[in-house]
Amino acid sequence: MQLVREFFELNRFYVLPHWRHEELSESPENTSLLFVEQSHPEAAVTPDFVLQPGQVAAFRRAVVEVRAWHGDRFYASVVESNPILGRVASPEVRALAENVFGAPDFQTVLVISELSASPKPRQRAVELLQGYGMDHVAEFPMILGEILNRLSVQGNYAPSQTLQTMRLLKRYHFIRRQQMEFLFPMAPQNEWPVRPSAADAEEEAE
Repeated sequence: MQLVREFFELNRFYVLPHWRHEELSESPENTSLLFVEQSHPEAAVTPDFVLQPGQVAAFRRAVVEVRAWHGDRFYASVVESNPILGRVASPEVRALAENVFGAPDFQTVLVISELSASPKPRQRAVELLQGYGMDHVAEFPMILGEILNRLSVQGNYAPSQTLQTMRLLKRYHFIRRQQMEFLFPMAPQNEWPVRPSAADAEEEAE
């Protein structure tokens, strides 16, 4: 949640203090929601369903749900077995967002870890996510890459421990060429990568 918040703030969005709204405080599930707004969206930018770098500049307002689930890659089986992923597009969340923004025009965005890199299973998962009715999906590598691209190694981000740490990693070349290439192991050697289900593995191999 903090990284996604920092991402939007670096993109000149104001993150609304939604904890003031009674409707949010009544449900622990609403802690996964962010409400963001900016004054000057870029009309020339047309965002894809799966957001690419720079495309959030087109948004004036957005309700964002973070379901990163970093241990998983979002194959079709993950999407099908977790209808909670469609909550950001539900009538309840849309009504809540309209109340928070005081306006009916906003985007719905789901933040996830990542989709498959293979075209066919990726497209299948995208189609299922679109079926939930949300406007956009954002993958975490895009968010992290955008944060790193916007951080200056000479900058001072002391109010944010997160950004200050990322700046130092960039400053001392632990992250190179802003492409998330780390010089140190990303996980203990006894951890195995998440594997797709049998159906997704077969689709991935095609």
